Amino acid sequence: MANWSGVPYQDLRWQDVEGQPFGVGVGYNGLILGNLTNMIDSEGALAVAGSVTSNRGMSVGFGRGGKQTIPYDPFAVRFLAGGDVNIAGALTVVGNVVGDGSFQAGAGSTYLIGKSDNPEQKAELAALYAGNGSPYWSPQDEGSHYVISSYDTPRYIPAPRLSADVPAFFAAAAESLGCRVENIAALQTNGNAVLEENQLLLTGSDPLQNVFDVTWDDALTGALLIETPENSLNIVRIRSGENLRIGNGLWGSEAQAEHTLYVLMDAKTVDMPVATAIYGSVLAPNTVWNANGSGGNINGNAVLAGLNVPRGSGFELHWYPFAGGMQGLGECGEQPEASVDDEPQTCPACPEQTVCSGQNGIISGVMLPSGHCRWRLKLQLLDTRQVLSVWQGCGMEAFSFEADPQLDYLLLAETCCHYEVRLTSTGVRSLTLRG
Repeated sequence: MANWSGVPYQDLRWQDVEGQPFGVGVGYNGLILGNLTNMIDSEGALAVAGSVTSNRGMSVGFGRGGKQTIPYDPFAVRFLAGGDVNIAGALTVVGNVVGDGSFQAGAGSTYLIGKSDNPEQKAELAALYAGNGSPYWSPQDEGSHYVISSYDTPRYIPAPRLSADVPAFFAAAAESLGCRVENIAALQTNGNAVLEENQLLLTGSDPLQNVFDVTWDDALTGALLIETPENSLNIVRIRSGENLRIGNGLWGSEAQAEHTLYVLMDAKTVDMPVATAIYGSVLAPNTVWNANGSGGNINGNAVLAGLNVPRGSGFELHWYPFAGGMQGLGECGEQPEASVDDEPQTCPACPEQTVCSGQNGIISGVMLPSGHCRWRLKLQLLDTRQVLSVWQGCGMEAFSFEADPQLDYLLLAETCCHYEVRLTSTGVRSLTLRG
């Protein structure tokens, strides 16, 4: 998971993922549902529903500690902006850049794009990133990757050029992430939280998942420490009222970062008078985060309603994606009852079939129900029936899954309409369809 980030530009859609509160958003170091100001660095991919403004440059997707731990990718969108972008300095990204508003980034902005097997990839990239006033520009071949440079005119892929519905992506993200907060609110507490000498100690013994309730106290100036079995998930629900003031310098530990999730249950704003290091992911889709003026960091996935970084601050997002495997998340969204137009009311049987061709590692196609009714596709491992990913839609809609080309999969369709699954790519060892 640490090497996978972003979403492919061929099918930029939201997906829920079994056991993963962030869904496909786990591929983003930062998923900001509002505006972002003055961010300097995100080690992993970054998606912003609103505007992105900065008085300086910004780097995205270069991996932890300045090392290129996130691989080059031909298709991954590592910087996605739903609103206007206005960055005074250079924007440097390991991956594709897609915007759905006006776009202005400083001279020297550069994107590093991995190579595919397509001999026409360079020409396709030139068309995708074509800009005004630059008739002789073309992507630069650097051997292992292509470079998209913006010395003459700001470059990015306009979302309409991909037929990408960016507002729908972020709307689905907000709905799903809000539902996950409700799911987590219903989990039973099985860990203990004790405040002693201005230090908060969370202890739990469950080898799989420990759930903590914390009533935030502004008197907390010492570390927030977690003692649980190795690799168990730590779910920390924080009650604070509408404003959460972070006056301590450390949450959790680096060793537990990918297994720790902090959920802000009622905070509308966060203020950081201290440059705090937060080890673990933050799920706060209703919270605007005001970073410290000198620095600090979130080491995990960060879902926020907005992120304001003061000018000159070294506040950063670091790439420790949440491990997933959570228990008790349940389903998001109720399925409406079928109307008369959706008859028949019982789902028809669908014969099994096995298919074996297409783009390597991609399972994609179009769902064709007989009416405008809801449906769900579940991608499972054929031998264990483990659910890997879920795609939901209504009416005729395209779908796409990433998979291991060397494994066998089952694609299970759930709907109460007559339907047809028309596959366009099945780039795995085998794929069995069942309904």
